[in-house]
Parts: sequence; C-alpha cells; structure tokens
Amino acid sequence: MRITLKLLTLFFPFLLFSQNSSMIKELDATQKKIFLELVTKDAKVSLFSVEHQLYLDSLIAILPKEPFFWQQKAMPLFKQKKYELGMKYLDKAIELDSTNHYREYRAFIKCIFQKNYSESLEEFNYLTKINGDYGIIMDHPYSFWIGLCYLQLNEFDKAQKFIEKSIAFGQKNNFVNPYELFYLGIIEYEKGNYQNAINNLNKSLEQYEKFSDAKYYKALSLINLNKKEEGEILLLEAQKDFKNGFSFNEGNSLYEQFPYQVNNFLFGYANNYIKLKN
Repeated sequence: MRITLKLLTLFFPFLLFSQNSSMIKELDATQKKIFLELVTKDAKVSLFSVEHQLYLDSLIAILPKEPFFWQQKAMPLFKQKKYELGMKYLDKAIELDSTNHYREYRAFIKCIFQKNYSESLEEFNYLTKINGDYGIIMDHPYSFWIGLCYLQLNEFDKAQKFIEKSIAFGQKNNFVNPYELFYLGIIEYEKGNYQNAINNLNKSLEQYEKFSDAKYYKALSLINLNKKEEGEILLLEAQKDFKNGFSFNEGNSLYEQFPYQVNNFLFGYANNYIKLKN
C-alpha cells in the first residue's frame, strides 16, 4: 500500500512539520495500513483529548524512534499547562533527535510556558554555540528569547544588549518586529528612562498602531514624566484597544501570557496608580 505525503498531510496536517514520508519507508504493508488508519482516526478527535494522546501512543508503538511523535505528545500538554508531563515527552524527543530542532523548542517552552528563565538561558547559550546568535525559533532569533529571559530576571543591561542584537538582525533583513521594539521600550521603562521608553514604544506603535500593551506602558511613562493628562487619555485608549483584542498576537500568546502582556488586573492597577499620583 503506497502512502504519499500529500495523503498523510490531508488527514494528519502536523506531518508537514515532520521529516517527510520517509519516516514510514521501513514499514511493511500491514504496518503502513495500520499507520494510515490511526492517522485518519486521530484527525477526528480534539488535539487536547485523551484520545489524541492514545493515538499518538499507538503511532509511537509503530515508530518508537521517531522524535516527531514524542514532541507531538508534549505540545498540547504544554498548552494545557501540564508542563511537567509535557516535558517528559519533549525530553524523549530530544534524546532521539539527531538535530537541535526539538532542543530549540524546549528552550522556547522553558522561557514562555514554564517561565524557567535560568534553564532557558542555559539551553539558548548551548544552541548559540552551535548555531550562532541568530538561530531562529518561533519567528525570532535566539537573542530575542535570551533578552526576555534576562528581562524576567531583572538583569536589564543584559536584556537590552540581546534585544538590541535581535533588532539589529531585523534591520539587516529589512523588518524589525514590533514586539522587539516593545521590549526595548519596556527595558528603558524599567530602568527609569521614560522618554527612551516612549521613543521605542512609539516605534513599535508605528508598526502595530493599536497595540494596547505598547500604549499602556507609554501611558505609564507619560505619567511618570508628569504628563498626567496625556497619559490618562492614552491609558483609556489602550484599554479600549485591549477590549477589542489588540494585544499580543504571537502564535503561542493564545495559551500563555508573554512578559509584560497587559490584562484587566494591570489596567485596574494603572487606574489606582494614577489616583496615587494626584
């Protein structure tokens, strides 16, 4: 029975991210038939269901050394905040992987999902030695994620160094991501350089006009510069944009808060902070 990659991806779309159909080339006809049946059935269940995990277990029984399926077991668990369980499967994928693809993914997961910044730094430092400063994971160079780790550890000078590296990389490729400019603004905000913060947040807003998170921290910066009326007006605008969904739209921000991402609590805090400044 001949199984093409096109047919597999029709029923099992995430196979697009695997090596290719060569993963099943060593299977006999019976195994290939069972494999396709499992893939077809799995396409009809929820990504977050126990059934999906059981189908992956069956696929792993057929291809126990294929790291892709181990990573696929981990991915929905991370999105359900079952980090410890997911990491067990991701560690297995890395053990079986002949590249550093899944190690990159683990470094990202430790930064954004687990919020284990020291371990994430260790992972990215290892990867940097192999791939250089500008290896890419989740549409950002390593330096961006390293900068976020340092930011979350309150090592602001180191964070700035790496976020600026990330921005320099974008400039060479004629596109600077608005989130990288946002975080440079955040670093300046945390260092008390409020005008520098505003300058960088404005650059972020030039690319993402209704970015409520950038407006929020720009409003606080204005208030700290004693431009209270201007800051209050912008804060109201930020809150309106937030309610209309104009916040982070990174792929994984659906599942996890990114550092300094705004929420209802922060808007409540800001309004109380303004009262204290009166």
